[in-house]
Amino acid sequence: MGFLHPSYLLAALVALVPLVIHLLHRQRVIIVDFPSLEFLRRLMRKKTRRFQLRQLLLLIMRILIMLLLALALARPTLTGGKVVRGHLPTAAAVVLDNSLSMLREYDGEQLFEIARRKAVEVLEYFDSSDEVHLMLTAGDSENRAYGARGLEDVRREVMKLHCSKLPGDMVSTIRKSLKIVASSSLPARELYVISDMQKADWDGLDENPQLVSNMKDLKVMLIDLGGETANACVKDITLRLPVGEDYVQMDVTLERYGGKGVAGRVVEAYLRDRLLDRRVFSPNDGSQETESFELPHIRGALWGEVSIAQDRLPIDDRRYFAYSSARRKIAVVGDSYYIKTALAPRGAGRFEVTEIEPGAINTENIADIDGLVISNVNRFAPLEVEAISDYIEGGGGVIIFLGDKTDVGAYNRKLLPIFGNVTIDNAQVGGAAGFYTIDKVAWEHPIFSKFKMGESPFEGANFFSFLKLVPAQARVIAWFSDGSPAVIEPRQGVLIFASSDDGFWNDFVATGQFVPLLHEALIYVSSQLTLKSSYLLGHEIAMRTRRVGGEVVLDGPTGQIRQFPEVIGQTQRYRIRVADEPGVYFLRTEDETLTVFAVNVDVRESDLARLQPDAYRDAFGDADLNVVSATDDIAEGISLLRQGRDLLKYVLWGLLILVIAESLIASNFMSLLRRSGIGNAREHS
Repeated sequence: MGFLHPSYLLAALVALVPLVIHLLHRQRVIIVDFPSLEFLRRLMRKKTRRFQLRQLLLLIMRILIMLLLALALARPTLTGGKVVRGHLPTAAAVVLDNSLSMLREYDGEQLFEIARRKAVEVLEYFDSSDEVHLMLTAGDSENRAYGARGLEDVRREVMKLHCSKLPGDMVSTIRKSLKIVASSSLPARELYVISDMQKADWDGLDENPQLVSNMKDLKVMLIDLGGETANACVKDITLRLPVGEDYVQMDVTLERYGGKGVAGRVVEAYLRDRLLDRRVFSPNDGSQETESFELPHIRGALWGEVSIAQDRLPIDDRRYFAYSSARRKIAVVGDSYYIKTALAPRGAGRFEVTEIEPGAINTENIADIDGLVISNVNRFAPLEVEAISDYIEGGGGVIIFLGDKTDVGAYNRKLLPIFGNVTIDNAQVGGAAGFYTIDKVAWEHPIFSKFKMGESPFEGANFFSFLKLVPAQARVIAWFSDGSPAVIEPRQGVLIFASSDDGFWNDFVATGQFVPLLHEALIYVSSQLTLKSSYLLGHEIAMRTRRVGGEVVLDGPTGQIRQFPEVIGQTQRYRIRVADEPGVYFLRTEDETLTVFAVNVDVRESDLARLQPDAYRDAFGDADLNVVSATDDIAEGISLLRQGRDLLKYVLWGLLILVIAESLIASNFMSLLRRSGIGNAREHS
């Protein structure tokens, strides 16, 4: 026996009112013997006993009426056994974990398939008087709630579901479910959570550990399908262009979670579907290793994958990469003649140079470049400074040549602060010999590594003027003959030359050292950018290509998808939503491949560690919580959880019968009293 509103049981104290009234109205009778009435004594004694019995019966019935009234207010229910399927009209949410970790396999079956069967079992214990909401933990928020539909609709939805391959958000899904359930007008509320109880899926519970508040009537069943399982994954792939090298370095991070150490696992790297290399990964619990591979830096698109021996969660045992090994893209702002000639003579060479007019720098036209050269530019608008700052923060490399057009005040106020505490003092002209030289350099710096030690990379160059730099904490990597900084690096990937590259302040551009030094400097700053190896499954991908004609298709593991680009100037922008399968994707026309990219799973759920019972018990607070395992009987679990048969109608019927009986007994008693003349006898007495 249970009660939906047990606080109303206090109203049972009202049952004492009839008893108190009865006791207060009892009259003490003074007995006076009349010999002439002795013959009536026996008759009166018999009728008095009958009167007292009816009075007692009325008292008991009135007390029972008050008790049943209090009982009705408390809404009594009967906790059913396994065979009791009756229940109050219920608003329920079934939270089904469809996150990546549910793809693990047991005896050749995915855990999600087991979860789906359990959900169908739970739905068998609802009927047309209930509201049932199916909620999913992974995927877009607009697709998580299936709403209050007919039970057959919900069952069909469950049977059509597939695991999402995306991380789940159990905490926000449960909170959303509780809001829906709490807003219902139905008298009973239930929550069913079917999950492997993976800790990563409950991220955010530490910050706000209380999921349930002011819902003491909530019934919660956790169907725990998980178990302690070790898992290893290919966690990350990073592609870099080593300074001065003709190959791409691929760093592969491998990690193992849970369990004891195991024997070595084979790691294989494939390039364009051909085996590139094979290694052995020997993981221990929680260990992480990085394996490095060299990929040829050849022209064109390259792609491949790295895989380890398959375990119970196969989806994270393989990771894909892709990149385009085209010429490095360099944008030049300002005096570009010597720069463009040195980097791409007659349009050839290892660099692809584009020119940007001063005042026209924006986020769009420098987003996809590998390096930015600013050559003797006067000043920058606020939006240009913001675009350059964002580019640097994103890993972009910058080379700045100062010169006679440089607005020192504007540089000090706007541009240089984004590089650190660097300022320009004043212009230096001439020198003891009418010019300055650069004889001292930091030989350990990568841009000087290709030059012969002791022979200045600026050999034979005369500098007639330069702007004196105050480096503060910036690294100085070359000095003029008077000790002033000639080249500084205020932050990694940013180089500032104190003199120009236009042939007016020096003759450096006419020496044989200018081209190789400029090449090494640009290789260095452009190498700060990590090649984008992949995107995450389910995320929007935005990319740009040059403008092409004809149909553009996206080719990948799931087949071909037409793409309709957004045209911006001479480029085309593509927004691609990839949510089906990890793998390598090609954006191509009928004649050529425009770009290639990889899509991988988010490995946040590769650690299969479980949430501790204390954590989820605390999360549900005062709610009635029942935890069952995959092997437990769902019917028995629901019966133990659920307040089964509603007894209110039986209480009301009993109350009605008692009221009628009390009325009949009371009225019949008074009638008999008048008919027997006892009332008159009492008055005369």
